[in-house]
Amino acid sequence: MRTIPDLSAAKIELPPHAFLGFSGSAWKCDRGYQRVDDSCVAIAVPENAYLDASGDRWKCERGFRESGGSCAPLEIPQEGYVGRSGSDWECNRGYQKRDGSCIAVEVPSNGYLDTSGRDRDCERGFKKGLRSCLALQVPMNAHLVYSGNRWTCDPGYRQQGENCIKDKG
Repeated sequence: MRTIPDLSAAKIELPPHAFLGFSGSAWKCDRGYQRVDDSCVAIAVPENAYLDASGDRWKCERGFRESGGSCAPLEIPQEGYVGRSGSDWECNRGYQKRDGSCIAVEVPSNGYLDTSGRDRDCERGFKKGLRSCLALQVPMNAHLVYSGNRWTCDPGYRQQGENCIKDKG
């Protein structure tokens, strides 16, 4: 005859703010609490912060940045705004970040703001110079490439210096 061991389960003691886990053999802390030894202790959420989706970490609210265990307000310069992440700032269209400020993008004649709005580009037939848009000098038997900011020789011609000469073919 075979004997069957006693399989009676030991009672699991749940501390306050705890629940029995999925397996039924261990406990976990409620949202907003963390396990410390045999208890669940409330997570200290600083001012201007919230519990993230996990329920066991905090994040700073939009417009604030984590700094030494707290949430400090962002210092947003004139012509700036709270960025997509919520913890950094960006400059308005027509301005670019430089040394903690938003500086106006200087758009020269024959130039325009690029699609990002944070830099400039030059119109077709011009190329970027240091602070200006320089007119391209397109030689005979050449044409502007699709982008419009450089040229290439026509078919049957090849580049030699700043000119296009007939291919020997």
